Amino acid sequence: MDSKTNKSTNKETNRGAWTAEEDEKLAEAIEIHGPKKWTAVATKAGLRRCGKSCRLRWLNYLRPNIKRGNISDQEEDLIIRLHKLLGNRFNHFFIT
Repeated sequence: MDSKTNKSTNKETNRGAWTAEEDEKLAEAIEIHGPKKWTAVATKAGLRRCGKSCRLRWLNYLRPNIKRGNISDQEEDLIIRLHKLLGNRFNHFFIT
């Protein structure tokens, strides 16, 4: 047992780029178990990834409600106003 990270050195995790197959497995596991307890989701999905990696992949790339593409002028104005009002903290209101 590695005393610094409290993780077994025998269990190797994949640190490379995500594959389409891994994305599918993660999405299916989240559909069944929900987006919580990320280490358990990674294990149940059969992924050799850590929970943090799965959480970040889901939040930043795979969530179905992520808007991609250009933002409108109104959205840009809203971002600027919120940033002036709240600083960088306003980002927390958009992550669900």
